[in-house]
Amino acid sequence: METENTPVNDTELETVQGHTEQEEKAFINSLDEDFDPTTATTDTKQADIELEAAAGMIFVGLMTIEQMMKGMVHTRFNFDPEQSEKVAYKVAPLIVKYGGNPPPWMAKYMDEIMAVAAIGMLSLSSYMQVRQLKAEDFEAARREQAKRAAEAANDDYNQEVA
Repeated sequence: METENTPVNDTELETVQGHTEQEEKAFINSLDEDFDPTTATTDTKQADIELEAAAGMIFVGLMTIEQMMKGMVHTRFNFDPEQSEKVAYKVAPLIVKYGGNPPPWMAKYMDEIMAVAAIGMLSLSSYMQVRQLKAEDFEAARREQAKRAAEAANDDYNQEVA
């Protein structure tokens, strides 16, 4: 049978564990003084509230993008609600972490990013406007052709009757 080497006195205890019993008691007492369960609970609740608020902001942003897409691309366009929620909760910690500001490595390029975004939005809206104008022109041409066809059919009928 194997026997363990157990310390016999405080000196041996300090050597084995690296600290004395008095230091251990002082450490435990300091923990009791510092730890406040209500503060820990409040901090957790506050963090949850911040995450929910950030997720809500992102979700509103996604709904805005969805509405823009409906107007520009197709009236029946929709984001998958389940996927939108997942995206909102995946991005929310970043909003909380950076306080709604871009990360430091990105901040120095914000002017460039905003310029590209503005040019992209202008390009997209211009493309959509041209597409709408072409659709209106096509519809006007179709109506004109239908009107001529109806007039021609009416003229043929009038000539037959006469």
